[in-house]
Amino acid sequence: MSSQETLGRRRVSVCAPRALGQLFILLQYQTAAHRIKVMVRKAENLAKLTRMPGAPDHYVAINLRHGGKVIATKETKGAAGHNAVWNAPFLFDLPSGDITKLTLMLEFIVMQGRLYTKSSVLGRVLIGYEGLEPGQVHWKEMCARGQVETARWHTLQPETLVE
Repeated sequence: MSSQETLGRRRVSVCAPRALGQLFILLQYQTAAHRIKVMVRKAENLAKLTRMPGAPDHYVAINLRHGGKVIATKETKGAAGHNAVWNAPFLFDLPSGDITKLTLMLEFIVMQGRLYTKSSVLGRVLIGYEGLEPGQVHWKEMCARGQVETARWHTLQPETLVE
């Protein structure tokens, strides 16, 4: 069954989750410096929020959260298209303590356009001690592998599912 079927002249939408796209993220825990290197590589199949013609610009805001509070924020430059490429590296200094015991979370917010409004949020990815399983797995893998970079694709989640 397709996402839309025509019945007579009326179109009926079937309630299927809308694919928002995927984000390719590389993480590395730099043990000696006690920081995380984050590389926002690229995205694929990003959804379009508006009916404006042309390929929209996308950018990614990255928040490091500790105990639910944002302690650091970084942002990529804009990249055009539905398969945006950033290759943008960022370093996040961590609070003191064992990384496996800290309540840390990396939040990636994919935005469309340059205005930070609720309507311009395309989707989010959470990587850390809580969140969806792929984000927890990537976090644990990063912590366990030390200086080795770990890269994974993450599916964007709607804002309502990750808050």
